[in-house]
Amino acid sequence: MFPCPRAPRGPAKYTLALAALLAACGAPKATVDYDAAGAPAKGDTYVSATIGEASNLVPWLAGDNASSEIAGLIYDTLIKYDKDLNLAPSVAERWDVSDDGLRLTFHLRKDVTWADGKPLTSADVMATFKAITNPNTRTPYAGDYLMVKTADAPDPYTFTVTYDKPFAPALSSWAGLALMPKHILDETPDVNETRLRREPMGSGPWKLTAWESGKELRLTANPTHFEGEPFITNLRTRVITDQDTQFLELQNGSIDSMGLKPVQWTRLTDGDDFTRRYAKYRYLSSSYVYLGFNLTRPLFADKRLRQALSYATPREQIIQGVLMGQGLPAIGPFKPGTWAANTNIQAYPFDIEKAKMLLDQAGWLDSNGDGVRDKDGTPLRFTVVTNQGNDQ
Repeated sequence: MFPCPRAPRGPAKYTLALAALLAACGAPKATVDYDAAGAPAKGDTYVSATIGEASNLVPWLAGDNASSEIAGLIYDTLIKYDKDLNLAPSVAERWDVSDDGLRLTFHLRKDVTWADGKPLTSADVMATFKAITNPNTRTPYAGDYLMVKTADAPDPYTFTVTYDKPFAPALSSWAGLALMPKHILDETPDVNETRLRREPMGSGPWKLTAWESGKELRLTANPTHFEGEPFITNLRTRVITDQDTQFLELQNGSIDSMGLKPVQWTRLTDGDDFTRRYAKYRYLSSSYVYLGFNLTRPLFADKRLRQALSYATPREQIIQGVLMGQGLPAIGPFKPGTWAANTNIQAYPFDIEKAKMLLDQAGWLDSNGDGVRDKDGTPLRFTVVTNQGNDQ
């Protein structure tokens, strides 16, 4: 077993417009001094769990979190985010941005290879770009790349794109495009049917060795990865569709980490047996859950109604009651403490009187005294639609 090499992402599903912050990490059954000096060693197997199974391992064809997490271990991108969410080199060792911001030039490393030993070149980047922007490709992620006016690969290790107008996320968008091998993409005219869906051929730190549908996926370290072979040799991701069952597996030592529910964090993980075997970490996750308004519906066209609902949401009570204090109100989509977070934005406070005033101004009144506000004879009523399969 090894100390936790990454941050599990499970707990964010238990928030409502909140940033969740829980995780647990596997540790050996014997007492461990985590502060002791020591050299890292390669080997062993790290076992994690996923609630949902990957649908396919071309992440821009999939759209689900399980697929993206596994594919992220297999494929590289041109650039990536570091731990502070700053853009950092990956397959592209450096890049240039023109003075007008309309041209990006990526200079690729010359030591990146696919798992079959073939070199990764700008031709692979171009093939990936053409595949995701093909109008026949069934992907929800093409939008940023459709903003590109021209793309060019002038030599094997240079890739350039130009835009016809400024596009704020132009550079960062290339941190989200998993690169695929041209020689495999070319096998199938229809990229939606590529064998890469089940048989990934990546350049990343791990390679898929087995996929037992409904049970688990197994990966092994790539010894030729350009950033060096990972210390953990084998990864197993087990499909365990219930988080309570995951917790039982964790207690039994059958998995090495999981994201904890608030009740698990606060009440079930402080015993000597648990703390002897596991290190527990509390941190802000890089995800959030929110309630969005469908602005195509006339009901939500009035800003005052939307503001009233925000003022009427008891965020702190939800944090204390539902999350047992394990959460923060989300002011926006960016994680607090990162460069993108706007510290000048203030959250809506819980203010019932303010909410009532705004509803009055918008014409939503309790005209007949039945306790339900209405407008022009129509009661204020709407349906909240949630995704199935989550305990929220």
